[in-house]
Amino acid sequence: MNSNIFSKNTYSFLDNKYVPALVGREAGIRLNQLARLLEATSWPLFLTGPSGSGKTSMAMNAAKAYSQKMNVPAYYVQLSPEMTKTSLILGLRLVEGSLRAVDGVVADCMRTGGILIVDEAAHTTHELLLMFNSVLDRTSVTSIGDRIIYSKETFRVIFCSNDSSYAGNVRLPQSFAQRMVAFYYDYPSYLSECEITKKIVEDECSLPIIIPDSVINYIVSVLRGVRSDQYPLSARNSAIVAVLLNLAAHNLPADSWKNINLDTYFTDEDTAEAKRMLIASRILNKSQNLVTMEELMLPEITEFESFVSQIGLNNFRESFLSGCMYYLDVDGLELNQDTIRNTLANQII
Repeated sequence: MNSNIFSKNTYSFLDNKYVPALVGREAGIRLNQLARLLEATSWPLFLTGPSGSGKTSMAMNAAKAYSQKMNVPAYYVQLSPEMTKTSLILGLRLVEGSLRAVDGVVADCMRTGGILIVDEAAHTTHELLLMFNSVLDRTSVTSIGDRIIYSKETFRVIFCSNDSSYAGNVRLPQSFAQRMVAFYYDYPSYLSECEITKKIVEDECSLPIIIPDSVINYIVSVLRGVRSDQYPLSARNSAIVAVLLNLAAHNLPADSWKNINLDTYFTDEDTAEAKRMLIASRILNKSQNLVTMEELMLPEITEFESFVSQIGLNNFRESFLSGCMYYLDVDGLELNQDTIRNTLANQII
């Protein structure tokens, strides 16, 4: 995450000017829905869904819109099992040799009437989540000893989390969950995911982007085909693969990959048409049996084959494996990791 996204004064203030822009029509529609709900009600929102589906970016954009509309500060915090009410909400701390009631980020946000993003909300304990209950009630109050903090009317909270199947996450206490308006965030559509991948590549890679769009579309299609709840590949992974290939392209003589000089892998008479059919189906995002002969001749298909030929088939495959956790022992994949790895390796090309 961009280190500039938080102000220099404290990690918990969200600096609106660094909030990443959303990409795609679907994201715009959902943002408008959340923004209107935040303005019209004080209900806490809970965004849940698979890793990499854009929950945090959406929450940040919704918080930005609300803070600008209401002229209030926006805050951000990530939960962890080590956090306590004292560190997060409000508590007694040793200050200059004396115990004093000190505001945590939650109390500070309540006092200023700001909007708070609580990320990784399920990556904590039941006890801490239950401590939010009084904060999320209509009266919205927290206390320590004889000190009580009531929230301003503009105080809002957005929670974000993967579900409890992810390592380290807990299921939500019922009394906490009952207070939420929950939204599920699945992965975006194919076209939106291609746009998001390109945006991440542009933001993260300092070199000019010379990788063809056809290659990025192909990457996204492959990853969408192999990901699952256990193997949650997202636009982040697509972008890593694309950046690795973009770097490889920069090591070639200028524009050499644009010359039609195909590897024999693509020109073998017995398999060439079947391979082009598969490549076309992925680049065009359609079933192989719906790909027409005219589409097989599209310049994007030859462009892709030429690019891969110049990069090298092995380098092309390795970029996928490096960007998709292939070489890592990942918690939650123990029982099926070999199967998942083989599925990815077989689908690359």
